[in-house]
Amino acid sequence: MKILMVAKDALEAQGIHWVLQSHFTGIQLTVLDNMKGLLNAIQHEKPDFIIVDMDKWTWDDDTLKDALQNNKIRWLGISSERVFQVAYLGLCLHAEDILFRPFAPSDLIKQIQQIRFQIRNEQHQVQNRRNEKIEGVDVDYADFFLTERMYNQPVIMSAFLTPHVNTLPFIYDTIQGYHFTGKHQFFALSHFILGVHETEESVLLKEEYRRFLAHWKEKMEEPLALIINASTKKTTIKEIYQQTKQLTEQVFFEGYDIILSADERSYWKELDPFLTPLEQRQWIEMLEKRDIKAIREWVEHEFFTYRRPYPSPDMVRIRLTSVLAQIRRYMKAYKTHEVEWEAAYHNVFQQIIRKPVIYQIVSELLTFITQLLIKGHDSLQEGAGTLVEKVKAMIESNYWDAQWNLATCADVLRMNKSTLSRRFAAESGQSFRDTLHQVRIREAKRLLRETDLPLEEISRLTGYSHQTYFNAKFKQLEACTPLAYRSGI
Repeated sequence: MKILMVAKDALEAQGIHWVLQSHFTGIQLTVLDNMKGLLNAIQHEKPDFIIVDMDKWTWDDDTLKDALQNNKIRWLGISSERVFQVAYLGLCLHAEDILFRPFAPSDLIKQIQQIRFQIRNEQHQVQNRRNEKIEGVDVDYADFFLTERMYNQPVIMSAFLTPHVNTLPFIYDTIQGYHFTGKHQFFALSHFILGVHETEESVLLKEEYRRFLAHWKEKMEEPLALIINASTKKTTIKEIYQQTKQLTEQVFFEGYDIILSADERSYWKELDPFLTPLEQRQWIEMLEKRDIKAIREWVEHEFFTYRRPYPSPDMVRIRLTSVLAQIRRYMKAYKTHEVEWEAAYHNVFQQIIRKPVIYQIVSELLTFITQLLIKGHDSLQEGAGTLVEKVKAMIESNYWDAQWNLATCADVLRMNKSTLSRRFAAESGQSFRDTLHQVRIREAKRLLRETDLPLEEISRLTGYSHQTYFNAKFKQLEACTPLAYRSGI
């Protein structure tokens, strides 16, 4: 690409020259001292683009105007004066843009990128008119799924993703009308558009994809993510496709309106998706205390700190449902399962399963938890249910707390402790204390069966401060020691 430039400041010209050379290949930049030299160069060198310092332009000189119009040369203006005359001149002579000092190097780079794209697109159209259409790559749908075919030429595979699959036809049509250099072909799949490029020029291809993304954003508000898989190892088309498909799943962490690229195959990081007993207890405490700040910090630390290599999105979704299970437990304990809360709960579950980006899922989850803890807090006192049902629900939520007792329960229910004890025993047929111990021992039995936690830890998780007391209560209710129960004796 041949560029001519007239600049009034040699240092600025040197800086522009360095920016263009460092960001582009194939740029031939010639710096001229004055307009006369520019006019001569336009006639003899036939430039693709010129950069004109409009502060050096003599307004009553029509020679440069005629040269620009007659030769249909694209040009960019630079000026220190933000006045109407400068803008009007640029408008009349169809300038690509006018950059007013001080301007960012990125603004200049963007303009050059756009011009390069337009020139290549025009060259491509000329080739088509001359029946010089570039042939596509020799790849078919079966090569992605069924065959183990090796491709003799270097291949770069790409993917176009959007959160709404009904937009894929528009993406496909836009791609067909867009120019990419070299042999290439695009395939419409169920969840994304797949591209296959027969080239090793990954840098050039990435630049063309950046151009396409900018082109798309100018025309559509629909989010779009582009994947470029420049595999350096000789392998089958099927394996390259599988690598590319895995890269598309990283959008779950990275989001849209970006270009993701990888030169080597990446693997998912291992992740245990289920909450540990200690994490479950922490969630019970945070919910019981309605500690929204602690919940937000836990969730953000857990789900917003992933770094490459990422865990599998499926494992993260399972972990999110493990958190949601704790919310469900709280809802049942406090009888916050009216129609509106049930609908909200199932909506969050669907978001976890279907939403394409983790940030959106976590935002929905935190919003739901906040509303539930604030608006649904009075459901225990105001909701339907007998006294026995309410007390048993509170026992289920608080059995793990060794300090929680009849007096604490009575305070929450706004009742006298003795009255609560008498009414609960009369209506349920057993004392508050016996019911509490039954729930604690039931949970201890589950932990003995399902985990390898030591007895001391199990006693603590089930609300007993001392293991000796825990052993005694367990034997009293189950007719055997915890160790014997775990051993199956």
